[in-house]
Amino acid sequence: MQALMINLRDFRIGLRLLAKEPGYSAVIILGLSIGFGVCLLMLAYVRYVSSYDASVPDADRIFLVKYKYNLIPKPQWFELAPLPLMEVALRSGQVESATALNAMKVTAKVGPLAEAVELAAAHPGFEQIFGVAALEGDLHKALTQPDMVALTRGMALKLFGREHVLGRTLQVTGKTLTVAAVLPDPPSNSTVSYNGLVGIETTLWPAEERKMLFQSWSFIYAKIYVKLKPNASAAVLGRIMQDAAAKSPLVHEMSAEDQARMGRQAVAEIRLGALSGMYFDADTAGSPDSSEHGDIRAVYGLAGIALLILLLATINYVNLATVRTLQRRREVAVRKVLGAGVGRVAAQFLAESLLVALLATALGLLMAYLLQPVFIALVDRKVDQLFTLPMLMWSLALGVVVGLVAALYPLWVALRVRPPEAMASRGAGETVGASSMRRLLTVLQFAAAIGLTGVTLTIAYQTRFAMQSDPGFNADPLLVVNLPANLSTREAAGFRAALSQAPGVDGVAGAQSPLGVGFTGRFYTVTRDDGTSASIVARPVTPNFFDVYGIAPLAGRLFDSRRDQADAQDNIVISAAALRPLHFASPEAAIGKSVRLGANSATIVGVAPDIKLEGLHKATRAVIYSTSTEVGVLTARTSGDVAALAETANGLLRQYFPNDVIDVRRAYGHYAQGYAEDVRFVKLLGVGSVMAIAIAAFGIYVLAACTVQRREREIVIRKLHGANARAIGLLIAREFALLTATGAAAGLPVAWYASRVYLATFVELAPLGMLPLAAALLVILVVALGATLTQTVKASRLVPAVALRTL
Repeated sequence: MQALMINLRDFRIGLRLLAKEPGYSAVIILGLSIGFGVCLLMLAYVRYVSSYDASVPDADRIFLVKYKYNLIPKPQWFELAPLPLMEVALRSGQVESATALNAMKVTAKVGPLAEAVELAAAHPGFEQIFGVAALEGDLHKALTQPDMVALTRGMALKLFGREHVLGRTLQVTGKTLTVAAVLPDPPSNSTVSYNGLVGIETTLWPAEERKMLFQSWSFIYAKIYVKLKPNASAAVLGRIMQDAAAKSPLVHEMSAEDQARMGRQAVAEIRLGALSGMYFDADTAGSPDSSEHGDIRAVYGLAGIALLILLLATINYVNLATVRTLQRRREVAVRKVLGAGVGRVAAQFLAESLLVALLATALGLLMAYLLQPVFIALVDRKVDQLFTLPMLMWSLALGVVVGLVAALYPLWVALRVRPPEAMASRGAGETVGASSMRRLLTVLQFAAAIGLTGVTLTIAYQTRFAMQSDPGFNADPLLVVNLPANLSTREAAGFRAALSQAPGVDGVAGAQSPLGVGFTGRFYTVTRDDGTSASIVARPVTPNFFDVYGIAPLAGRLFDSRRDQADAQDNIVISAAALRPLHFASPEAAIGKSVRLGANSATIVGVAPDIKLEGLHKATRAVIYSTSTEVGVLTARTSGDVAALAETANGLLRQYFPNDVIDVRRAYGHYAQGYAEDVRFVKLLGVGSVMAIAIAAFGIYVLAACTVQRREREIVIRKLHGANARAIGLLIAREFALLTATGAAAGLPVAWYASRVYLATFVELAPLGMLPLAAALLVILVVALGATLTQTVKASRLVPAVALRTL
């Protein structure tokens, strides 16, 4: 047996063979390159989301302090924590450094230009923890002097039109800040994002508030990051912090009722989350004020889909290459007769397959490069690391692997060629077992297409349902304006009054945060006269809140501008979800009852229906509503055009808040924001589904053509024995109907299971049933029918006399 050795001559022969049949060559290279291109784009996205915070040095030693307050109903983990925990960490002996990070969304003004800026107030330890080095200037100076700021390069360009801005000044909330450093822009795949940094002692943070927060265990206000010493243990530091929380004033000042309710359970729990894993941290995903999060299961799924698409494209190439090998039986036989051994034949076929795979890889990379801007816009992520040297090397290696694997089956067919039979044009060249293998591969293609399409349709329908679900009020006539100040200020009150007088405006109400967005809120221990108590979150609103949102009471009355004062605390409204924890048998039973809110008393005047405050990814929370002017999110209701009202609002904002960039959007826009990750996932699944369907259609078309060619003699004999065109058509159609049914039987259960796993993240499901899976099956049946129809008609119209002359 000759040794297997591929040489340059084998590649030259392969290139000549490809040039000899340009049509066949174009089909196999283009088909495989499309699979490569889509696979590489999706894998680039997977790499992007899997590399969050990978640019931070020693990221495995950096941890975020996570916090959970168990006294509230349905407690959840927060990325925010009480600031005294930072001092606990510094005294523990376990950390090199620690920093608090307080996000501050402000408007910076340079001359007439105003720009929204995400500042972060940080300790000097930020520089050491995150390894941020200034492009120019002194970052330490910016973090230690109260009137200094460090801007990112991108923000410097926006504000000043150039990068070199040291010593320049900008106005933020009436304060003057001097640029002390220019920083590189944080990577887009980072959970720590900012446009600029200021010190903890910054003039932007009121000194009294800052002092109170660094002493209070009752408020969660900022993120705390720690960097462990090389030999320190996160578990040890976590226990030290947990002990400190257990001995804090928060626990000592608890009421006897709360202590009895908690029993041995910790009032507050502390965990350390590794920075390298925070993007996929399931604890804090979706919690208010948390960073961007992703689902690791979805990422694994996308990686699998990317490789699956490449596998399906490779299967098509294998089928086409096998057909081509059968047509080259005489050529292979001549080579064997002339002395070519197994090694020489194998080397030639491996070289040809490698050549096709590498050409397809190169073309796939070109496609990915050309489609990269479209893909970035589709997924709304800056996936810009596709053409780095490591990615190119991995792509080349993937091409080599595909080439070697794809060559195995055609090579096996070639090695089985017997020269006497091939030279005499006898023998099918493909055994029944080999033919069954190709059918199995086609079934795999259909199973993948059906499964992927079923999952895509299910998730797409659920996402559409969530985005269009009734939040508990009519959002169409509502416009939301997120002011930089609350209604207790002259500017905010003036803007509200002016907007209320605009044509078509039926009212302008205020709340503490937009509906549809996760919120922290303040929790009160609500206690009834009989001793029943529950910790419930408060939602401060203006007296006309329910009127503007068009919400009617379940019992009693809701707030009314004519009866309730703006800052009165003696009357409250509770939500329907608050009835159970307060042990009210019905909405009517709660009306008129007096309750204690901490040290104060209030009367329940009404019960409001539950509204979806945070979308369908979060369960409905019990809420108490109280009136207040300490609210800065306004909602205007109009009987006219909302777009025209938005223009009016923007005009008034320029008058009352000339130095601020303010968010103005329709009410449902905040709900849509909560489903951005779902929409992105559906888009990626859609791309994968379309590719899988197209590849499956091409695969079954090729198989149909081969089947008709292989069974041509049988068809002729049947026709000679009286079979009509309809009988022949049914013969061919029956075979492919069986293949499609087998693919459906394999793919649909997988689609059902994968869909159930994803839908478990929603608290309310669309009335789907099996409709998406049935629709996926219908799509595949139509595709299969279209792909096989031509060959079925060809077989039914086969003329025996003509066919016998070519057999």
